[in-house]
Amino acid sequence: MKKKQILSRISIMITTFAIAVSTFSGATQIVNAAESKDKKAQYTLKIANSNAPFTKINGQEVLDSVNSGCYAFKNYVEQNSGGKINVEIYDSGTLGGSTEGLSQCMQNVVQACVTGDGELSTLYPKLQVLCVPYLFDNRTQFYGLLDSTWMKNLFDDMRNQFGIRLLAASDNGGFRSISNNTREIKSAKDLKGLKIRCMEIPAYTTMLEAMGATATPIAWAELYTSLQTGVVDGQENPPSNILNGSLQEVQKYYTLDQHSISSLVLMVNDEFYQSLPEDLQRVVYEGGLMAQSSMRGANNANEQLAMQGLKQSGMNIYIPTEEEKITFKDASQEPVLTWLKGQIGDEYVDSFMQAVK
Repeated sequence: MKKKQILSRISIMITTFAIAVSTFSGATQIVNAAESKDKKAQYTLKIANSNAPFTKINGQEVLDSVNSGCYAFKNYVEQNSGGKINVEIYDSGTLGGSTEGLSQCMQNVVQACVTGDGELSTLYPKLQVLCVPYLFDNRTQFYGLLDSTWMKNLFDDMRNQFGIRLLAASDNGGFRSISNNTREIKSAKDLKGLKIRCMEIPAYTTMLEAMGATATPIAWAELYTSLQTGVVDGQENPPSNILNGSLQEVQKYYTLDQHSISSLVLMVNDEFYQSLPEDLQRVVYEGGLMAQSSMRGANNANEQLAMQGLKQSGMNIYIPTEEEKITFKDASQEPVLTWLKGQIGDEYVDSFMQAVK
């Protein structure tokens, strides 16, 4: 065979191979594009919360309990939806505070939010029943109520009225207790004459005033200075909040009366939830359970770190005896119940107390 013929045939073979490779490559690109399209998220779920991702407790940087829940939810939902749901977390109040987040969730501007019973009770006054003091001895009892049929019915009613669905419920940093810079508080009578800062929730002011204190609502941002300058003598908060706000620097005495434990919830816009296929609804629901376990666990762990920090700071921490704790309950619980019944009715409050029992 002549040299020119050989070269010609080689050229044809190379050209044919190139075309085949090009065709195969093009087909592969089309398949990959199709696969990529299938894997692309079909839904975006935005979560708003006002907490920073990390917080310093006793010199250690730990994951904030709220964001612990958000990240657990994101991890579970994105993995188990096969990438069909993309979860975006907007923390540190990027989209506003808890009240703004709740409003945006109701409007489906964001699809989910983390908020507390303070904001929710403004929207849904019946939730104020959770403010009745001295109901629970420990977190297990409180979680038992949150997981009860009674609370499920309450949140179902809220969903029907406002279009927001409960995904997860936890405590907001643990039991709230009273600190002050004047004297050690061992019983209710020791509160008489003290000016105590509290949240702007009537049930809290009623509780403190029933024990002889002067309840003074003050914004959190102003609390340290108010305690430092004597505008108020004391305040009530869980251990982690005291440490986060450096309140141990201006408060000498801390009595673990554990008068209340407030709730923190992850809510999802119900219209968005209902728009998902059933299999993805299930994934979001299960993601809520993951978030709930994570928030509860982080709160318990962080509280222990906070208590260590308060003790190391030299703060005088007092744990009332059972007899002493009863004095707080006897002085304040009935006045708060009477106030609540005037707000939301005897029957509803009585049914709640029965559920607690």
